[in-house]
Amino acid sequence: MNEVFNLKRFGTYFLYDLRQMWRKHSRAAILIGFSSAIFYVIWVLCSLIFTRQWSAPIIETRYVLLIFAFTVLEFYQTRTYGYLTDPREGAAWLMVPASRTEKFVSMILMTLVAIPILFFVVFFALDGFLSLVDPTFGKSLFAGFISTSQDLYDGISTIGESSPVIFSTGAFVFLSIVSFFCNFLYFLLCGICFKRNKIVWAIAIIFGVSTLVSIIGGILVPLLVLHDFPVEMSDMEAARFLTGLMNGTEVFCCLLAVGLGWGIWRRIKTLQH
Repeated sequence: MNEVFNLKRFGTYFLYDLRQMWRKHSRAAILIGFSSAIFYVIWVLCSLIFTRQWSAPIIETRYVLLIFAFTVLEFYQTRTYGYLTDPREGAAWLMVPASRTEKFVSMILMTLVAIPILFFVVFFALDGFLSLVDPTFGKSLFAGFISTSQDLYDGISTIGESSPVIFSTGAFVFLSIVSFFCNFLYFLLCGICFKRNKIVWAIAIIFGVSTLVSIIGGILVPLLVLHDFPVEMSDMEAARFLTGLMNGTEVFCCLLAVGLGWGIWRRIKTLQH
């Protein structure tokens, strides 16, 4: 039997990991996933109390709620596997009969695939159900998202036809997905590295890095603009600069995601209790 990665053993462990995830975090999962229904009930009750009319939240408010709930889900990744830093639970996890490679792959799939997909399915399904049963609710977020995506695609296509820069919807989607991977992997890494105040430390690191980058950027950018860039650029020069900036951003995000994944792998390999 392959001691590094065995598909059958991995499948057994992944199902075990799913059950453990639900057992440990079912309350938080229900609160975050059902936030659209909870918010709807609170909104309707407040409307009945203060205006004596039945009124559902408008679609713009629900988009804000979706962003807020997804942000909370990102922060919560510090707790999904945060128990690994606990001596008792971490030691029990190390004793589970699966290789560290299988545990790492399961952790990545759980963080980047299973949890986000379950969140979106539950959130959009509840929102769609409420749009069907309540006439004041308006159209569902999913229908609004499809309409907005089509408008965005048409707008990008129009810009691409009149610009020397080739704008691609796929490039924006790819960059969004990789950015989301980076966020989830970062909070997961902080969760399995810090023993206490995991979210506080994660936010503190982001704040410190952002401050340092802002200071360095404030010093270097004016020098680069004055010495390396002409005051006026032609359309082709601007196009080449913008294309290089977009490609550089994509490469940086991919390298960051790989680096965070490597950090998680190293933490798992060196985890001891």
